[in-house]
Amino acid sequence: MEVIISNYPEELTFPQEYIDNVKAAAEMVGKLYDVENGEVSITLTNNAYIHTLNKQYRGIDRPTDVLSFALNESEEPEIEGEPEVDVLGDLIISVERAEEQAADYGHSVRREMAFLTVHGMLHLLGYDHMEDADREEMEEEQRYVMGQLGISREDKAEKKPEKAAAKQPAAKKGKHKSGFIAVIGRPNVGKSTLVNTLIGEKIAIMSDKPQTTRNRILCILTQPDAQIVFLDTPGIHKPKHKLGEYMVKAAEGTLKEVDAIFFVVDATQKLGPGEMFILERLQATKKPVILVVNKIDLIERSQALPIIANYTNKYNFAGVVPISAKEETNLDSLLTEVKKYLPEGPQYYPDDMITDQPERLIVAELIREKALHLTRDEIPHAIAVDVDEMTTRPNDDVYIRATIYVERDSQKGIIIGAKGAMLREIGALARTDIQNLLGSKVFLDLWVKVRKDWRDRDGILRNFGFGDER
Repeated sequence: MEVIISNYPEELTFPQEYIDNVKAAAEMVGKLYDVENGEVSITLTNNAYIHTLNKQYRGIDRPTDVLSFALNESEEPEIEGEPEVDVLGDLIISVERAEEQAADYGHSVRREMAFLTVHGMLHLLGYDHMEDADREEMEEEQRYVMGQLGISREDKAEKKPEKAAAKQPAAKKGKHKSGFIAVIGRPNVGKSTLVNTLIGEKIAIMSDKPQTTRNRILCILTQPDAQIVFLDTPGIHKPKHKLGEYMVKAAEGTLKEVDAIFFVVDATQKLGPGEMFILERLQATKKPVILVVNKIDLIERSQALPIIANYTNKYNFAGVVPISAKEETNLDSLLTEVKKYLPEGPQYYPDDMITDQPERLIVAELIREKALHLTRDEIPHAIAVDVDEMTTRPNDDVYIRATIYVERDSQKGIIIGAKGAMLREIGALARTDIQNLLGSKVFLDLWVKVRKDWRDRDGILRNFGFGDER
């Protein structure tokens, strides 16, 4: 087994024992699985670089420990007389993350680096952990290889060397204001509509169904005097399944990271248990909370004050701004209000950047939005979308193959529709938005698959980008 190890960025250096350990683990997998004439490229890196790759290729906005990129079989003809080399693909390992996890788990960096190498190599060989049975099989194979390496979980932590990954210098502050704003509220109160309207682009998907947003979505508004980063969160609600638990955890976790909070409420709805559920959680935060009363275009002016009083009697808000996100009413006043609570600071993102979401994830969300809209009450939120392929053709057209996942065979039938009519309509509507997003002609190839009870299965949720990875 030829193991090619490099580091990126090139200025990073790692202890030789780390490199030797990774090489030995990869070679052991090659020996045990009969790919000794194979080749694998392994890049050792830091959290910042693997974070970028994780977001770009998996749509997950955080660092991970290891990424595997299996090489597709080449269609080139074999050259007679040359020995066949089985090129497996590439592994990317964050040494920084391995050091952190070794400290968390109380075992050695040696053990963690070997485990991540074995885990990634097994992915290259076709093992996976989406289904429970597959996960159990992969875990058994991992234990087998680690045993052959003579490394157990009890391999104790040694004194950690100084971390290889350098920290970024702190940004200098100036008169320019910048900060992060959490946008929270019950499902279906117009949070995504508000954020999309403020930044002038469709990033967060919109639907009249509750719990449409599943991940925290970062959207960026850049003005001459300030840069405001909005974190559009899943609606806070009492969860009914593991996906719901993840969504609420994502929303509540956002409150710890921000400079101020928009609590968005629907002017047409009475203050009820759902709003009280959120207000109770806001009691624990010391961040300024602005009450944003949305949809005032749907009520009489005389009704606004009693609605606002119901909320201000329950919580001491830093400010109250009635708006209509749909009609763009009072949004300038909302921005003026929130700027009072932003700290002085630099511009974190370039002028033309409006989101940190990779294009593949936005495309998947646009497809999901159309499926939610067209199926209405026939399918609740049992829909997930994964973009399997997204490539630009020589004529600059974009080819996209995506899979819509549902939980039941009956739901699959609804998504496809009579003679494929529903699926074609979903594709046609999604294609229009995707072409507006990409600025190119799009060929959209949609498939539908069943993943039974995926919202309650940790392995599948992780593969869709929800929850913890390990």
